[in-house]
Formats: sequence, structure tokens, C-alpha cells
Amino acid sequence: MKTTQRSHSKGILLILLSALLLGSYGVWSRLLGDSFDGFSQGWIRSLLVCIILLPIVLYKKQLVSIKRKDWKWLTVFLIAPSVTQAPIFYAFNNMDIGTATLLLFVSLLITMYVVGFFFLKEKVSSDKLFSLGLAIVGLLLIFSFSLEKFSLLPAAMASLVGIASGLQVSFSKKLSSSYSAFYLSFLSWLVIIPSHGLAALWFGEQHIPPLFDITWIYLLGYAFAGLFAFLFYIIGLKYIEASAGGLIGLTEIIFGILFGILFFGEILTVRILVGAFLVITAAALPDINDFVRQRKRRKKN
Repeated sequence: MKTTQRSHSKGILLILLSALLLGSYGVWSRLLGDSFDGFSQGWIRSLLVCIILLPIVLYKKQLVSIKRKDWKWLTVFLIAPSVTQAPIFYAFNNMDIGTATLLLFVSLLITMYVVGFFFLKEKVSSDKLFSLGLAIVGLLLIFSFSLEKFSLLPAAMASLVGIASGLQVSFSKKLSSSYSAFYLSFLSWLVIIPSHGLAALWFGEQHIPPLFDITWIYLLGYAFAGLFAFLFYIIGLKYIEASAGGLIGLTEIIFGILFGILFFGEILTVRILVGAFLVITAAALPDINDFVRQRKRRKKN
């Protein structure tokens, strides 16, 4: 019994750490500021993550060829991350971190519902439809606030990243049974290198030489945050239910808002707080229902 409780606590701690690291994305973006251009920081950071992940994938013998039937799913899965890094870097540097985090998350949530309903033929349950409605209302509240305080472009960039991330997460379900999480993660980071590298050349961005200064420490911190957030989440799910993991993962939004307030003096209005509450509720409802059902089944057994 004690071992089970320790494992459960370990899972909760790992997923909380994952949410904390994901919530720190805005802080790292602000610390980098204009030291790196948007596309340049994206491909360099992705290269650092790939250098770390490649030996792991090779050691585990997970570097395998992609089956022909999976190419269409893999194409969507890889196109999505190829357009994420520069836009979110821009959004975090041109609007409040908390607002950008909320826009990203609610766009991701709505995209996952739409893809699940129309493309993956998932069951359209009443709680999911209710959650989708709440998420849309929350998005309207947050987005209208963003347009009042910020320009349209950073708000649109945060939403774009949310849509792309939602596509990636949703279509990963078609691949996760055949390929390891490490391998899929490696591929998703790998595709960012040419997409952002070519864009950096196209826009004539300046490439900073690899000097050992504080800027590169921030970039390394950003890279490690992305890498370990993924690893902690995957490992944490081994010790607790997926539904419980989803609920704990929602603290990413709270961490993002808190970081913005603590480090950059950001202020949230009543409207955005209401929007945030609706978004968190919308995301939590399906997982709460699943969690309750699992508990009931366990008690019966």
C-alpha cells in the first residue's frame, strides 16, 4: 500500500514539474527578448534538444522506418510543430504571458475537440459538447481582451500555435501505438530545424556566434524546459491515471499566469479571469468524469 501511494505521489510530482516547465516558456522567451530573432532561436533550440534525444532513441533502438500507411498521419503530425516556435516566441514578447498562455491553451483544446469529432470519429458525448461550448465562450472573452490591449498579430500567433499543437496532439493518437514517444518527440523537434532555419535565411535574420554569455544560458534553459517537460509528463503518466494527469496538467495555465504576475508585473482583468476559469473548467470536465467513473469501477471490483 505504501509503495502504491509513493508511486502515485511520484506521478503527481512529475506532472506538476512538467506543467511548471511548460508554464515557464513565456519567461524564457522574455529573457531572450531581442537577443535572438524568432526563427533563429527556434531552430537552434530544436537542434539542442535533438542532440540530446538522438542518443536516447538510438540506445533504445527506436529509430525505425515509417510504415506507408502512417505517412499521411505523420505528415500532419510534423507540419504542425514546424510552424510553432517563432510565433509563440513573438506572442510571449508582445503580449502578457498569462493571456498568451490562455489563448494557446483554449485554441489547442478547441482544435482537439474538432479533430476528435470530425476526423478521428470520437464519440460526441454531452460533457464534451458542454466543455467545447465553455471553451469557446472563454476564448471569446480572452480574445476580446487581447484585442483591446494588444495588436491582433500577437494574439493571432498565440492562437495559431494552439491550433498547430492541437493538431499535433490529436493526430499523434494515430501514431503512438506504432512508434515510441521518444521517437515521435525527436521527429517533431527535428522538423523545426529546417523549417525555421530556412525561414531565418529568407528573412535575413542575424545568427549569433556560440559565445558563452547569459543569452545562451537562457536558450539552454528554454531547450531543457521543453525537453524535460515532455519526459516528466510521459513518466508521470506511468504512475497515475491519464484522466488525473490531464487535470494536474491544467496547472500549466496557472503557472503561466503566476510567472507573468511575479516576474513582469502583469495584471489580469475580471474578464480574463472569468475566461480563464471557463477554459480550465472546460478542459477539466471530461477528465473529472473519467476519473469519477474509474474510481467507481475500482470500488465495485
